[in-house]
Amino acid sequence: MGKHRKAILWKGLRRALLLAASLLLLLMPRGLAADLDGPWYWQEDPVSRDGVSSVEVVQAALAGMGNWQPYAAPAQPPFQRDDQYIWLMTVLPQADEMRDASLLMMVTDQSFEVWLDDRQIYTYGDMEPQLMSYGQKWHLIPLPADYAGRHLYIRTFSANPLYLGDFGTIKLDASVVQMSTLMRQDIPYIANIPLAVFMILIMLMYYMSPTAPKTLYAQIILFMLAFVVWMICASNTKQLFVDAPVFWWLLLRVNVYFLPILANLIVYRVVDKRYRRSTWMAMLAFVVLLFIAVLSEILGLRGLDGCASAFYIMLPAIEGLVSYWAIRSAIRGNKYCRALLVPLVGMVIAGTLDGFSRHFHWLADMGYLLPYGTISIGIFVLYIVQQQIRRERMLSARAAGLEEAVAEAVARSEIDALTHCYNRNRMEAVLAAEISQHGQEKESFSLIMLDIDYFKIINDTYGHDAGDEVLAAFAGVIRKNIKKADIFIRWGGEEFILICRGCSSDEAYFVAERLRRQVEWSCIFARQRITCSVGVASWQGADDSAAQLIKRVDTALYTAKRSGRNMVCRESLLPEKMDLALNGN
Repeated sequence: MGKHRKAILWKGLRRALLLAASLLLLLMPRGLAADLDGPWYWQEDPVSRDGVSSVEVVQAALAGMGNWQPYAAPAQPPFQRDDQYIWLMTVLPQADEMRDASLLMMVTDQSFEVWLDDRQIYTYGDMEPQLMSYGQKWHLIPLPADYAGRHLYIRTFSANPLYLGDFGTIKLDASVVQMSTLMRQDIPYIANIPLAVFMILIMLMYYMSPTAPKTLYAQIILFMLAFVVWMICASNTKQLFVDAPVFWWLLLRVNVYFLPILANLIVYRVVDKRYRRSTWMAMLAFVVLLFIAVLSEILGLRGLDGCASAFYIMLPAIEGLVSYWAIRSAIRGNKYCRALLVPLVGMVIAGTLDGFSRHFHWLADMGYLLPYGTISIGIFVLYIVQQQIRRERMLSARAAGLEEAVAEAVARSEIDALTHCYNRNRMEAVLAAEISQHGQEKESFSLIMLDIDYFKIINDTYGHDAGDEVLAAFAGVIRKNIKKADIFIRWGGEEFILICRGCSSDEAYFVAERLRRQVEWSCIFARQRITCSVGVASWQGADDSAAQLIKRVDTALYTAKRSGRNMVCRESLLPEKMDLALNGN
């Protein structure tokens, strides 16, 4: 895919996502939403303590009995650390009743019962400890038409004190509006998951390039895959397709620990050498924490949740140091670190704020900020792609230069510098190609061998410079009088060979005689007339060979020279002079 088409696809994808998000916001149904922000009360569980039934607890509460104590929802009630069961109670608001009203609860690692006055309207789980907890799940609980002003009771169980009684903000609204709320909360994921997948595909495409830094690209792809998995786990929509709260909750928490490890691997790959050891140690700190968390979880000590506090404290501290090392590298001219700074710092801040709001409850719950890190990651990926394109162009230019240099070297190895004819290297290749193509055909091509008469005398009398002048001028005369398809070769010394393609023995003889006459009539050397002797031989079919053909044409040339020079002799024929009439003049 060309660069222009990639840019169009990228812009089209972003525009489609922004349009879908805008339409979703514009078309979002509005209901008579109400948060259950009235007084909330809690008490210990008489069912597990005294052996009474849930119905009896509810009936006693309606009669004004029980040890109900107020607390500040949505925070957890102040129960004892070893409590696993508690009751919560509030009164549904006296607002205008709506059709198809429901309660929306976001629940983590709890089994619970919901009662409206003395009637149980919903239950989740078996109110007993589970091997892998109850996971994280949203619940849409339908209400009867006459819900207004009635008492809402929740009996809940959790073996994890971090989540017992933590229902967040319970919302009351029409069911369709509740579903719209869930979808609206997923807009960051709906917008950023396709973008992240698109970037993964781009990185995979460039990963296949032989010039790509494959280790770096593989680390970026692994980080993006883990990030996509995290966004899927954090979304609400996944529950509509795969209702497996324990699986999603476990995968979400493990991915939280993995993300800084994979991010630090990328930083380790691009940061200056002096900071690599420190970056590696930072990554190992998160690896050790992950190992402790997983081991504790396997041993039933709820390590993934128990180590979360340490994780969210380590995140800004350690990643702040890693960011500092990346900044120092960027200041020293490291362009990769310069491009990495925005996503690195942005995701550290977003992850820290998410931890403070979701885990410590120090900030108002504003939803996850981390998904928006996809946009900042795009800056780094864009730089990576830009560098890859630049690298490929540079290597392509270098390869083109090498090809040109190789072509020149090959040409120098095949061309005689003095006469600009091909040399014997070219002769072998062309002759082999002709034999391969026309090996079974008789007289499919012919050889003409020319030798300058008395060339040794010219060298001895006038010097080697004069000899070189004669050789160059002789080659020029021959070259002007042959077809482009014919191959003219300096065989050695003053001997030359002409390979006449598609030329029979008779045709080659006529060509040879015409060339002999052109040499005789041309002023090749001012101080002496130059003539040549010529031998002709043709390919004789399957029984012939290159060595035999060259030997026959050499024998024909020797016969011409022995018979008086300045004549043409064919293989196995007596020397003969051609008359002017044979030239067709």
